[in-house]
Amino acid sequence: MAITFEHGIDLPHSPHEVFTLLDDYSKVPLWLKRCEGVAKQGTGPNKVGDKLRYAYNEAGRHGLMDGVITAYETDRHMAYRYFDKMMAVAVEFRMAPNGEGTRLTHRIEITPHSFMAKLMTPMFRMKLPRQTVQTMENVRALLARSSVVALSEAERQH
Repeated sequence: MAITFEHGIDLPHSPHEVFTLLDDYSKVPLWLKRCEGVAKQGTGPNKVGDKLRYAYNEAGRHGLMDGVITAYETDRHMAYRYFDKMMAVAVEFRMAPNGEGTRLTHRIEITPHSFMAKLMTPMFRMKLPRQTVQTMENVRALLARSSVVALSEAERQH
């Protein structure tokens, strides 16, 4: 049985700015606490079907998950599916213009496969909302910092 949680926030940044941040795998560890890195296997622009490798640290346990990009619409939508022996995790981001900013919606779906993961389902169900909300707040903070840096650089050039 899948565990799902969805959370949305309004950001004062354009969908392009939000998409650009989320699409930069080198920055994922800056907004996703348990992420140690995401690597794309291959070169060129990101696209549906590209293979990914996700390294994480959850409560002191290091792990790797294989992944694939399942949706990719520039400035609108991106989704991934990660999997290992214990579970499959579907991750989705949707960006919609909202006034002068963006409505960012983040959806996570965890499907436990192993006996151990199924035993941990109540813990996943309890932790997922808080982790997802915190992730979105980390995205908000990172975008705010990058806006301040961009503004400072623009002021220095004048």
